[in-house]
Amino acid sequence: MDRRIELQGVTNFRDLGGYQTDTGGTVKWRTIFRSDTLSSLTDADVETVCGLGVNTAVDLRYGDERQVEPSRFLGHDQVEVLELGLNERPSASFLDSFEAAPNAAETARSYLMENYRNYPFLYANAYGTLMRRLAGGDRVIVHCTAGKDRAGTAAALVLVALGVPRETVFEDYLLTNNYWDRAGRERPGMDPETVASIFSAREEYLHAAFSAIEERCGTVQIYLQDVLGLDDPTLRALRAACLD
Repeated sequence: MDRRIELQGVTNFRDLGGYQTDTGGTVKWRTIFRSDTLSSLTDADVETVCGLGVNTAVDLRYGDERQVEPSRFLGHDQVEVLELGLNERPSASFLDSFEAAPNAAETARSYLMENYRNYPFLYANAYGTLMRRLAGGDRVIVHCTAGKDRAGTAAALVLVALGVPRETVFEDYLLTNNYWDRAGRERPGMDPETVASIFSAREEYLHAAFSAIEERCGTVQIYLQDVLGLDDPTLRALRAACLD
């Protein structure tokens, strides 16, 4: 199986199948996918995605992003779109408010670090719903705009819940750097270091999410149960649905 699904309109559409768990299981192929925005899919891309058996798209983008770039699957007869991203941004968009400055790269880094610390809690409803849909047998795409931050955290948490080792989870997260095409989302005046801080997947960003979980909850397992509301039967169903 190919991990990256070649599509014309998006560049970071990936299958999470094939990863080994700590207990000897394997994540099923063609069950859960992660992607950048689905607004740019061509008609042929839509057919390809439907041919994978996908029936649910979890959209983690903010309300203004969904409005400007609507999902191609809205109103689709096979794929249900769950608009689970926050309707309002918790803070001003870094890109929209960007101004060139000597410390722009460090400001961008700090902005991303803080976002990652907040994602597991701001998106608790979305991440919990995603895992319950998987437990119920849905074939799901989870995506944001880049498929890097909000969706990257979601994918990481699903893999950890399935028992995939943390090292492998980080390897999957970093694949965005190999595939995602920013498609001109940079702003005028951005130096290369600032571009890298904003648009790259970095280990320290995902570490920030896991550190925040462990600081507040002690373990990811407690987070899954107490914050996402996933009880033992649901977690068993998740693993049964997503593992071979």
